[in-house]
Amino acid sequence: MRSSGDNLMSVGEVSRALGITRRIILNYEDKGLIEADVKDGFTGNRYYTTDTLTRIRTIRVFQNLGLSLVEIKSYFNGSTDLTPMIEHLEEIRDELNLNIEKLRERVNTGDIEFKVTEIPAQTIYKRTLNAPTVDLRKEHLRTVIPDAMRHYSSDTSKRMYFIEYRLDDPDKISYCIAVTKGSKGEYISEIPKEKALCVFYHGGYESIPKVRDKMLEFAEKNGLSVKGVCRHIYLEGPAQHRKEKDFITQVALPIN
Repeated sequence: MRSSGDNLMSVGEVSRALGITRRIILNYEDKGLIEADVKDGFTGNRYYTTDTLTRIRTIRVFQNLGLSLVEIKSYFNGSTDLTPMIEHLEEIRDELNLNIEKLRERVNTGDIEFKVTEIPAQTIYKRTLNAPTVDLRKEHLRTVIPDAMRHYSSDTSKRMYFIEYRLDDPDKISYCIAVTKGSKGEYISEIPKEKALCVFYHGGYESIPKVRDKMLEFAEKNGLSVKGVCRHIYLEGPAQHRKEKDFITQVALPIN
C-alpha cells in the first residue's frame, strides 16, 4: 500500500538505489536515525520519502568518513558539540593526506626536490640515546617502539616514528614515536607546528647524511635559517621492501 503513490519508495527500492542491504536500513531505524514515513499495518511493508532517502545517503557518507552511528545521531539531533567531530574529520583528512603523499612518492622516480613545507604539530613518546651507527639506531627503534605502544595508543594520522638530532651532535639520537593527543607521562613531548625544508629521499639510510648536507647548502644559498635540528621521518623501509633503493625517508630541517 502506497498512500502517496510514486512519491514513496519501498525498502527494497531504497536498498537498490543506494547499494545497501535491507538489514542496514532497518538497523538505522532501530538506532533511531530514520523512521519509515509510511508503514502498512497489514503487511508490515515500509515506505520512505525522498527526504528519508537523502538522510540515509548522508548517514552513509558520514560512516565512510569514519563517524559512528552515535555521533551521526547526535549530529542530526543537534545535541552534540561539533568541535570533536571536526577534529575527528581533520584527523581522517591528515591520514588520507599522509597515504596520498606516500603513494605519490612511490611513483616519483625523478630528481629529488627540496621544498619548504609545514610539519604538523603532534604528540610524541621521546627517548634520547647515543647511537653513532645506523645499525645501532635500528636496534634502539626496535626497543623504543614496543615500549611506547605498551603504554600509549598510536596516532595513525601522523608518521609512526622518526628520529631527531642536533646538527652539532648527530650521534645523540632522539627516537620519536607518534602517540595520541592528550597522552601524559615522563617521556611525552609536544612538537609544535613548524615550517621545514624537506626532501623525500629514496634509498638506503647510510646515504641520508649526504642528502642532509646538500639540503644545508641549499638552505644557505636561498637564505633559509635552519634551527640546527634534523629529522629522518620514515615512510617506507624494511617492513615494506626488501631492497634499500625502495626505501622512502622524508628528511626535514626545521627553519625559523
